[in-house]
Amino acid sequence: MMVNWKDKVWGYQQIKKAPQLISHRQFSSVLEKVTFSYILLIWTGTITLFGVVYHFLSGKSSYLYYTLEKRVILGLIDSIYFSFITATSTGFGDIIPIGYFKILAIFEVVIGLLLLAFVTFKLVSLKQDVILSEIYDISFNERMNRLRSSLLLFRQNLNRLITRIEEGSIRRREINEIYLYISSLDDILMEISTIYQRKGKDEYTKKVDPINTELIINSLVQSFERIMELLNILTQQKLEWKKEITINLIKRVIEVNIKIFENISNSKLLSYNVISDFNRRFNQIQESILLLIKMPEAKELERVEIIKEEQKTEKKE
Repeated sequence: MMVNWKDKVWGYQQIKKAPQLISHRQFSSVLEKVTFSYILLIWTGTITLFGVVYHFLSGKSSYLYYTLEKRVILGLIDSIYFSFITATSTGFGDIIPIGYFKILAIFEVVIGLLLLAFVTFKLVSLKQDVILSEIYDISFNERMNRLRSSLLLFRQNLNRLITRIEEGSIRRREINEIYLYISSLDDILMEISTIYQRKGKDEYTKKVDPINTELIINSLVQSFERIMELLNILTQQKLEWKKEITINLIKRVIEVNIKIFENISNSKLLSYNVISDFNRRFNQIQESILLLIKMPEAKELERVEIIKEEQKTEKKE
């Protein structure tokens, strides 16, 4: 028994069907963009056009016949009336087509029912679009709330570490596992990055509102402040925290956060003054963190003292 090589190649049938699927999706997308009023206009216009055709092409061999009065239909209004009852498949039987108008009537029934089905589809989809939009809004807002909650949890975890360091009750194992907290921040930042990288061309893609954007940025800045505070207290207590994985993760989250700030700035969701203030704060924090990573131990302690003095000055102001 001969087996076709095409059937043995994995995914061949799926690849073969891909152009058809793409074409179907494009066609569906076009249909969804057509408004209800436009479809209704096409439907009524098509039926009226058929009525005009019945009227002006009426002759000796092909015409509309009024059975009740046993006469040929001559008026335009009666022709349009017949066209409407034919397109909606009502068919009272008071007017019948004669000659090739029978073929024309069959053709109109098919077109009329297709357009009527599409009009009904658009009526149902209007309500469906409203429901889907509400569901998407709820889902999106829940996602934003979850991200802010995750950032809050990250800061709370660092606060507990800072407290334990100050009390002198922290264990060496906990210091070695600081990278796990930074890794969780990296996951959060990557998810935020995907939200602000969207172009918004898709009708189901929701843009982040300015309020949520400002709350997210503020949470990010506070999170990096906690990282800076943690590194400062670790350095001050002369605890060894500079593992390669920790340093690499810190550098990574800084880079991802820079890209997030750039995307938000380009989106123009916030005013120039607001985004400039956040950028200034983050740049100061970033500079301090990078200096703590690169400095030798003696200079780190000196830098910690300088940062403390700066923080005291800011609080007084």
